[in-house]
Amino acid sequence: MTARGKVIVTILLLAIVGFGAWRWWDSIAPKSRTEVRSVNVDEVRKAVQAARETPADIPLLIGTNVASLVERSGIPAVTGVSDYAKTMKDGKLVVEFPMNVWPGWAPIIMANAGMEPSDQSVFARKYGFYVRLSVVDDPVKARDLFASGRSHILWGTLDMIALFAPELVKDSRTVPVVCQQIDWSAGGDGIVSRGEIRSINDFRAAGGARKKVVLAQNSPSHYLIMSLLVDAGIDPGDIDFRWAADAPSAAKIFVTDSSFDAFVGWAPDIYMVSEKMPGSRLVVTTGTANHLIADVWAVRNDFFRDHPEIVTGLVRGIFEGMDMVRKDPKNAARALSTAFKIPAEDCEAMVGKDGGITEGDAHLTNYRENAKFFLDPFNPANFEVVWNSASTIYQSLGTISSTVPAAKVKAANILAALAQEYRDVKDLSQPTFKPDALVNLSAEAGPGQVLTKAVMISFEPNKSALNPEYDNTIPATLEEIGKLAGRFGNAYIIIEGNTDASRKGIVPADLVRQLSYDRADAVRRAIMEKYKFDPNKFKVVGNGWDNPMANSTDPSNPEHNKRNRRVEVKVFPLESGS
Repeated sequence: MTARGKVIVTILLLAIVGFGAWRWWDSIAPKSRTEVRSVNVDEVRKAVQAARETPADIPLLIGTNVASLVERSGIPAVTGVSDYAKTMKDGKLVVEFPMNVWPGWAPIIMANAGMEPSDQSVFARKYGFYVRLSVVDDPVKARDLFASGRSHILWGTLDMIALFAPELVKDSRTVPVVCQQIDWSAGGDGIVSRGEIRSINDFRAAGGARKKVVLAQNSPSHYLIMSLLVDAGIDPGDIDFRWAADAPSAAKIFVTDSSFDAFVGWAPDIYMVSEKMPGSRLVVTTGTANHLIADVWAVRNDFFRDHPEIVTGLVRGIFEGMDMVRKDPKNAARALSTAFKIPAEDCEAMVGKDGGITEGDAHLTNYRENAKFFLDPFNPANFEVVWNSASTIYQSLGTISSTVPAAKVKAANILAALAQEYRDVKDLSQPTFKPDALVNLSAEAGPGQVLTKAVMISFEPNKSALNPEYDNTIPATLEEIGKLAGRFGNAYIIIEGNTDASRKGIVPADLVRQLSYDRADAVRRAIMEKYKFDPNKFKVVGNGWDNPMANSTDPSNPEHNKRNRRVEVKVFPLESGS
């Protein structure tokens, strides 16, 4: 993952004249494999026209590189492994802690009183060691610094750590031990589309035509869309993916090439493009799927073994830094500005006016939220859920050949030992669901709907009770729905019951509709009992036989009837209920 968040390094006005398209065409178009290229006049003309139709006031931000497509590639092998560095200052060890440009690191910058080892830092004053922070945006470079021992810490999203773990665990010294979650991405990542794509389900191929999507491969963008496609029941192989060098390049390519149906990227590009480019829209962001991308840090296993007290001091110091950010967000933004060398006003937007509670690109996760993530087995968006999801997705893509068990990298014992010390800390991640909000949400797909997930649950004839002995897939299906609701922490969920029409004209429609409602409500109650969601998050709808699946409308066809005896789960953003 490279620089994310509301970062403005250089603001580029998009060229809207033919010269601009001609000047950069070699970089925008995929590179040929041959030395001699023929010029396709029609394609150049289309590119020029697309540039002319693009509003001139869309600054495509973050980075000055010309946008280009790249080939699909795997993860490079680790360049070398060695023991960790033992740099000292005034008799105290200096912890080397690289990071990327992201607001989630504001707490450690505040706690450290800047980037350099300092006697004013919380770590030096309270815990007896120094910390040197540095910006290393390239995740592969960060991984190799970690493996070589030149840094003790590896930054990343948990899905990124899962991607790197199979290589790193080959040497016991470099097993990445994940000790703390610093935040959930809370609006910093998202998907922008054009045309008829308004929800994730609209990415399904139609008429033999696949949707064309550009993104940075093996990145949080990659994990985001793959997770959402799987949730919607869409095979990622049915998408025409094209690869950009990085997320900002994906935005630039989408804007300049109208053949792309969507791009996956991060702020500010996703907001700039969707707000200022006619015909484009935000399909979803991590503001809604706010328990999908978790930012964490990992320490080398040999360092963790040798210095458990320093690792615990890092955890405590970062929690203290979170308090400092929330007490003075403007000061935290100034610290980010100095550290990342970007304008303070942009950092203020990244951090949010409340210091990463409900505003900003990242929701900082305090001790209580870390305890839920690392220690609560009933949390539908806990460490294991995110880790296993990412590992499975990347293995299915062929990016990694094997997965690493979550237990091998999760350091739950540190947080568990701090339970008494942080017993009074409150969970600040809970959104407010309005009791009557779902009255205004239709069971039909409408504006703002993110996705629909169809699941099959078999009920005994004319009964609404969930019976695992009748359908042994029920526990796994309920877990699947619960995890979906957990990933979309800032979303309303409609659980919709449907029946087949085999008894249409024989049984009164009202009785069938009530049966479908009772079955959907049984699903809701089972999920509530296991996962303890806010009850106002859910709405139950009974459609009876009035909502058959496409191409499954023949009540005399047993297979059609089987497909129609289903529950559908529909996801709406929190603001849809306002």
